[in-house]
Amino acid sequence: MSLREDHKEKTRRRILEVALALFREKGFRQTTMRDIADGAGIALGTTYNYFPTKEHIALAFFEQALDRVLARHRHECPRDATIEEAAFSLIALEIEEVEPFREFLDLVVAQATMPTSPLHPFSLDAQRLKSRYLDYVGERLREAIDRGELPPLGFESMLLSAFWIFQVGMILFWLNDVSPHQEETWALLDRSLSFILGAMRQGGGLEPAPARREDAV
Repeated sequence: MSLREDHKEKTRRRILEVALALFREKGFRQTTMRDIADGAGIALGTTYNYFPTKEHIALAFFEQALDRVLARHRHECPRDATIEEAAFSLIALEIEEVEPFREFLDLVVAQATMPTSPLHPFSLDAQRLKSRYLDYVGERLREAIDRGELPPLGFESMLLSAFWIFQVGMILFWLNDVSPHQEETWALLDRSLSFILGAMRQGGGLEPAPARREDAV
């Protein structure tokens, strides 16, 4: 990386760090791009060169969180873990990574309903992150099929799309879960995975998998 590229990357990281700190302190809506520029010690115009809107900053946050989630999952979840364990661990890590920013995530989710937002589920940027995520999930699914844990049903691409919707739904449920330590989220996640994957096994003539190991979370 050249000195110029290194400087640009450091500036981008600085803007992102300051913005996330302000989002947690003041809230997403209350924080302005000028607040972010002032906090980062750079000109407002320069800030816009890196992030045209606050939604682009939020998108960079999700990309950064995805990098951490996938890296941690590769390291922390054994390759021979059952598909239930792997899926539970993946979603648990997602929630753990975004938990410090829970208060502003509600507003970000609301912003994502706007068709022109880069956070909209069908935007090119959001689809790029979705593809990265599902590429990884597809690897783990293929491993489960290869070792005979799941039957080759022939519609794996549909399963991946369904899993994307499922994990989004679980995160939305978690955002609204007021139970102590979000216990209802973890119970729902556990039951849902057992039911869905158990049905897949039975449909393919396979025996149910053993219970999920607690140390896989």
